Amino acid sequence: MIPTIMPTLLPMFLKNFSNRYPKVHLKIEELTTEEIISKLKDGHLDAAIVATPLSHEKIKERVLYYEPFVGYIPENHRLSSETKIDSSDLDIEDILLLEDGHCFRDGVINLCKASKLSGTDKFQLQSGSFETLIKLSNEGLGMTLLPFLHTLDIPADQKNKLHYFNEPSPAREVSIIYSKSELKMQIINALYDVISGVIRGAIAFQDVKIISPTR
Repeated sequence: MIPTIMPTLLPMFLKNFSNRYPKVHLKIEELTTEEIISKLKDGHLDAAIVATPLSHEKIKERVLYYEPFVGYIPENHRLSSETKIDSSDLDIEDILLLEDGHCFRDGVINLCKASKLSGTDKFQLQSGSFETLIKLSNEGLGMTLLPFLHTLDIPADQKNKLHYFNEPSPAREVSIIYSKSELKMQIINALYDVISGVIRGAIAFQDVKIISPTR
């Protein structure tokens, strides 16, 4: 699983899956999308959960859910008084980003339609975790964007900093992927069914606009 999905999704389904399929032994790794693609092609992984579409010829993608982006906006920010925000409101120069290598970062950049990051001091302020971005935002250093499932763990006294997008809300597509020659389809189907069932109760259906994870 990629780092921007694993911390929130894994606790939601793992116990449920283990209880339903006690004889299945899962070995779970946190890897980047590039590492996952390489290991799938080499036969070292049976399946993975990543942001899609990837459009690799030898890899099958099966969509699990669509996860909206949510703005996390500190009280002193220019958008803090807005009930809902629009992608046209965003300014790439005051958005705190994950460090390079995270596909969620690339999705945010694509959403802002920014082609170049060089030349702006703000983008020296990057982090490998959403928790750090939230803390930096709380210090008034800018806003950030979070995947919806991550907002479920935001403390109650900070929920007022969450700003949802007007529909269609920008969202990322999250899929279970596997090699087209994969033989363990029963387990992959079981994972799909359990995760889909859990997510259905967490993310209500809404009109979304899929943002590509690649630049």
